[in-house]
Amino acid sequence: MIERRATTHDQVELTFRLPADHPAEPVGIAGDFNDWQVTPFVDVGGKLEATVTVASGGRYQFRYRTADGRWFNDDEA
Repeated sequence: MIERRATTHDQVELTFRLPADHPAEPVGIAGDFNDWQVTPFVDVGGKLEATVTVASGGRYQFRYRTADGRWFNDDEA
């Protein structure tokens, strides 16, 4: 699940959430919004979350990355 929250008139905060027991064991998310550098997930009440701030109105590509270096997509995005 991806939650979107406007922070200013030109920026949006995106929070990516996955179940903590997700079978692919994600450790981070990377995309064109962070120059493909991995932003780590943190466990928040049984869910994994990672939050990034992006420019409002843009379209962004991203993928999840696992601890062993595998990449996978969000099938619901």
